[in-house]
Amino acid sequence: MELQVVVNGRETGKKSLLKQLRKDKKTPAIIYGVDFKPEAVWVDEKEISGIIKHSKTSVLTLNDSKKKITAVIKDVSYDVLSDRVNHVDFMKIEAKKELDITVPLELEGACRGVKEGGILDFITREIDIRTIPAKIPHSIKVDVSQLNMGDVLKVSQLHIPEGITVLTPGDSICISIQVPRKEEEAAAPEAEAEAAPVVEKKGKEAKEGKETSAEEVKKTADKK
Repeated sequence: MELQVVVNGRETGKKSLLKQLRKDKKTPAIIYGVDFKPEAVWVDEKEISGIIKHSKTSVLTLNDSKKKITAVIKDVSYDVLSDRVNHVDFMKIEAKKELDITVPLELEGACRGVKEGGILDFITREIDIRTIPAKIPHSIKVDVSQLNMGDVLKVSQLHIPEGITVLTPGDSICISIQVPRKEEEAAAPEAEAEAAPVVEKKGKEAKEGKETSAEEVKKTADKK
């Protein structure tokens, strides 16, 4: 089901106009697309923030009282200090035409490696895909339950729904289960001790060593 979003036309050219819109809880936005003249609009801040929080990949119906436009959210910018939605880019789409869009990864399951004391590093949190609007997922599920310490999960290993082409390089690492640093540091001295070479004494030290050994052998023989 497509979400309905009311959009309203706005003037452009002055920063003061944008400032006033945001002051009035109105978020500036723009609508663009192939063979579509860009339109500057604004949307209700509370409404668009709720949609973005729920899913940035939802197919939307933009309604300006004169016409309806099917679109998706292509980009969102946020205020650096307050984290409020600062601006939204809507891209007009066609139902049967493929489009490129970014979707988030969503972790599922209790990670075995974390239970063993490892640290889960979520590296790639979004991937770029190409598909038709009807098959755009809210997210791509990632099962981490079978990952052990030291394991990595790459984009090429993700389970992608049918009808979706992944554009992000397959060798990009999504998840890495890191071994805690304390364990690495504890293991290092042991490895060094096992690998330590036996140094052969030379010169005077070697001669003294042989003489000492001869004396010990003689003493042992005398006791007998």
